[in-house]
Amino acid sequence: MRERWERLFAGVAVSGRKPLTALTGGEPLGRVFPPAVLERLGRIKRERDPRGVVRAAHPVPG
Repeated sequence: MRERWERLFAGVAVSGRKPLTALTGGEPLGRVFPPAVLERLGRIKRERDPRGVVRAAHPVPG
């Protein structure tokens, strides 16, 4: 079975990260985004939403 999966997905780029929509409530965004992206999202969050008005199930650290 493993060989079949390897043949099916040979050459397919996989990040090893989880899709955002598949995170459970306690999982950190680091399971979805690499550190550089989290830094950028945090910077944007601080600049655009300094009072923390916009929230989500998986909040961006800002």
